[in-house]
Amino acid sequence: MSLTIQRILKLPLFADAFVIGGTEGLGRSIDSVNVMVKLPQARTAGHLDAPDIATWLRRHQLLFTTEHVIQENSDIFLQFLQQMHLSQSSGLVIKANDRDAQLPQQLLDQSDSLGMPIIALPNDTSLGEMMSQVLSIILNEKQVELERTFEIHRKFSRLFLNGASMSDIAQTLTGVIHHPILIQNGKRQIVGWSATARQWAVSSAFQSELLQLIVHQGASENKLTYCTTERGERMGFYPIHASGMFKGCIIVMNTDASIRTPLMPLEQAAQIIAYESIKQDALQEGSNRLREEFFGELLDNEIATMDEILKRGEKYGLSAHGYHWVVACKPLSHAYDGHNTFQLGQTELEHLMREVQAYLDAVGIRAISTTKGEHVVLIFSTAEETPGSQQESEWLQLIQELQEHLDRGKDKWAISCGLSNQADQLDRLPRAYQEATLALKHALEISQHPLVISYRVQQVPDLIRLLPYHKLSEFYASILKSLAYAKSEESQELLATLDTYLEHNGNVKETASAMFLHRNTVFYRLNKCESLLGLSFKDPIDLLKLRIALMIHHILMANSK
Repeated sequence: MSLTIQRILKLPLFADAFVIGGTEGLGRSIDSVNVMVKLPQARTAGHLDAPDIATWLRRHQLLFTTEHVIQENSDIFLQFLQQMHLSQSSGLVIKANDRDAQLPQQLLDQSDSLGMPIIALPNDTSLGEMMSQVLSIILNEKQVELERTFEIHRKFSRLFLNGASMSDIAQTLTGVIHHPILIQNGKRQIVGWSATARQWAVSSAFQSELLQLIVHQGASENKLTYCTTERGERMGFYPIHASGMFKGCIIVMNTDASIRTPLMPLEQAAQIIAYESIKQDALQEGSNRLREEFFGELLDNEIATMDEILKRGEKYGLSAHGYHWVVACKPLSHAYDGHNTFQLGQTELEHLMREVQAYLDAVGIRAISTTKGEHVVLIFSTAEETPGSQQESEWLQLIQELQEHLDRGKDKWAISCGLSNQADQLDRLPRAYQEATLALKHALEISQHPLVISYRVQQVPDLIRLLPYHKLSEFYASILKSLAYAKSEESQELLATLDTYLEHNGNVKETASAMFLHRNTVFYRLNKCESLLGLSFKDPIDLLKLRIALMIHHILMANSK
């Protein structure tokens, strides 16, 4: 129980004291005391400015002064009182000459409006003795609080050393702060609860709403963030962090901002839970490595058969049924200790992945998340096929809402994303990943700010790439014949001339200029191509076949590289 203005008024020293202003602030806490025998002022250009108290007035500090000091500085004391309020001082005790302290009415009115208590104390006790008595009480309070801190620390330390469960920690914490306690891990799963919180721990409806509340609240470190469920249940969230990473949350039930909940026991419990989380992370490291290896091989198209994909991926949530989309996310920046940083390591990337997964779980979206290189990769799945444009629109809206959520959170993540086309088979996920990364690359080229772009099949080469590889090879060889997979220098020259000719829409002059050749040389090569291929450049159907064959040529050459 902290020392307040209201409590010190019950001391014998303040038996004759009376509150002359700011009665609404009597609950202000007192951590220290100070005395003002004259009002300090800043001096500029030969005249006095407003009181300069920024260097010595402290938060939760009780200030002692005399009626004489106020009367001498009545013209600037209103501003001084405002500065006390901004500094979150506790209040002002005035050693008055008698019970009829002569203070300006304007000063008393401002005291009431700010809730800054002003107490008149008409007795013969010196300012030094007043301060000494109040300071003695503050030190006693601090000693009691320190002993209580040590005792709570010993309780939680014993729990950690004895390998206690999260429910044991929750029960111990309940015994200290007298509120039901729930404990969530970094994945927002309830892993421990006190006996009085069991009704919430086993309620799926409560857990579903709790997940959404916590994900959208963005609780601040070392602070209780309050909210209320739809059923009117009041609670506070106290986040748990270790090495700057979110590790879970302590949920204090039946509390709100109007009820004082001591933070010190929560801090002690959070430390123990953070240590346990670090230990569990070390045990999970091997399993996480296997998961990353599997998805790395899958997205790089290094798994040969569907059976192997299913056998290894089933435990991670992959299913052969339904339709799949891939999203590649790249973090642009995030806030660390209040500052934006662009240097992101694997630890930060995994932290982002957990934040993304928690949000998707909260909004009820089935998704698998992993990291690959500098990307967080998401795989969305649906049981039934939805029209492509409609499903794409829904995913884009979801990702935009995710971006906004991450930007509002404590870490201020800024990410850009690329969305693939629909894949109806698991063995097409590597292609979908390529589409997602290409769309992401396009987003990064367009803007350095968070953006989401979908991969669209907009050009003929994109359509051609959707065909099976062996079909492309067959068509390519049947049209270009001896020029396909050209090895000799002459064949390569003919193929290059034909390609340039088509690029310049059949204009011989432009083709010759682009290749630094004489027009007659171009005519000679083109005539030879017609003879070898058995096609006419005057036939639009033959020209279309040649254009498609040369597009396939570029695709095959790019793949071979």
